[in-house]
Amino acid sequence: MTSKVYQVPYGTKDILPGEMKARRKVENAIIDVFNKWGYDEVKTPDFEYADTFGSAGTEFDFRLFDRQNNLLVLRNDMTAPIARLTATRLKGGEKVKRLCYLANLYRYEEIQAGRQCQFEQAGVEMMGASGPAADAEIIVLAAEALKAAGLAKFAIIVGNVDFINGLAEEAGFTAEQAQELKNCLRRHDAVAMQELANAMEDIRPEIKALFADFLFLQGGKELIERLQTVVSNAKCQAALKDLLKIYELLEAYGIADYVSLDLGLYRSFNYYTGMLFEIYLPELGYPIAGGGRYDHMLEDFGLHAPATGFALGVDRVMLALERNGSVSNKRSCDVLVAYVEGKLAEAIKRACSLRAEGRSVKLATEPMTIEAAAAAVKDYSCNSLVLVD
Repeated sequence: MTSKVYQVPYGTKDILPGEMKARRKVENAIIDVFNKWGYDEVKTPDFEYADTFGSAGTEFDFRLFDRQNNLLVLRNDMTAPIARLTATRLKGGEKVKRLCYLANLYRYEEIQAGRQCQFEQAGVEMMGASGPAADAEIIVLAAEALKAAGLAKFAIIVGNVDFINGLAEEAGFTAEQAQELKNCLRRHDAVAMQELANAMEDIRPEIKALFADFLFLQGGKELIERLQTVVSNAKCQAALKDLLKIYELLEAYGIADYVSLDLGLYRSFNYYTGMLFEIYLPELGYPIAGGGRYDHMLEDFGLHAPATGFALGVDRVMLALERNGSVSNKRSCDVLVAYVEGKLAEAIKRACSLRAEGRSVKLATEPMTIEAAAAAVKDYSCNSLVLVD
């Protein structure tokens, strides 16, 4: 039996030197995009009081107790911690707060490529801004972050949870039936959705037909225009109007060709109140990024303010880059500074000088002959040699 001393816990992994170098480059590129759009980076603890996640409605896979017997959890989402930070630490200043982060999260997953129990996300939250302009900015920023990471081919799927809520109202669903509808959407269970609609006696035929097609309500402006003539519920109409405005803004940003509207899109977290979106890559069979509007979460912390945001999976970005051959894990250093016997002090000065010029430099750990130094360049994973003799 192999000792656990030599293993990492289930769902975690080591990141080796070449992999870490490539990963840091991608992380920096993503955060640089966030900074250019005016988002300030913040950091929150890896574990929080369980009550912090009250409105998120999630179950926690990793729990612990402190010495005062308070229940703590390893965070499985960053939206609630950022909301807590904003409401408690950033009450003054700008009305609209743009924040970004790079953080580890923890969820128990059945392990497969791109899914780990410990994983890293990069994301942004815009607190205090309502309306389509803020939502469009969030979607575009997610696309720009992926481009900066080296991923240019992707599909953005945009929906609105209020269309789902409004259609459930128009059908006369109870709260339990409405939640079951969302569960069906999450499972892509068209049969169960149709059974829910068939059980209701007073649904208009046009609305019942929408339930049959719910998983296929996808398209562009023409989809919105068609649905506006079918639904009468005010919440549905407001959601369609909101999506149309967002789509037009995405056209102005020049990314509408990436976008498809999907009125059946539903995400696992129950705090979304309007627009929501996911981004897919040809290299992966699951979303690489997602987010949306959540206008009530900050109320849990005593602050009444709208909010919108997204997160992208850094591990999934790296996997996609590896699969399309866009990333190299090769380790290399610019210069090996070697020296002959008695020349260590001079070699140290030369290495420092080269580093001041912006070069990456390794200093040999022992004196070498000219022949040994030439042979050592490869062993030190360096691209060139400077010999101090």
